[in-house]
Amino acid sequence: MAKEFHLPDVGEGLTEAVIVAWHVDVGNPVAMDAPLVEVETDKAVIDIPAPVAGVLLHRGAEEGET
Repeated sequence: MAKEFHLPDVGEGLTEAVIVAWHVDVGNPVAMDAPLVEVETDKAVIDIPAPVAGVLLHRGAEEGET
């Protein structure tokens, strides 16, 4: 079953971030808690871990997009 994943709470009420780099390509497996995507907020650059193990089916945004 597919699981939709949104930007988690990265602190201070921030609701959006710019994608710096994806660590997993579409169609590739990812382990739970493995780095999935690197994002940049107004305050920091953060690696977001995968919330579950599985295969990445879709990217909601590409590098450089919010």
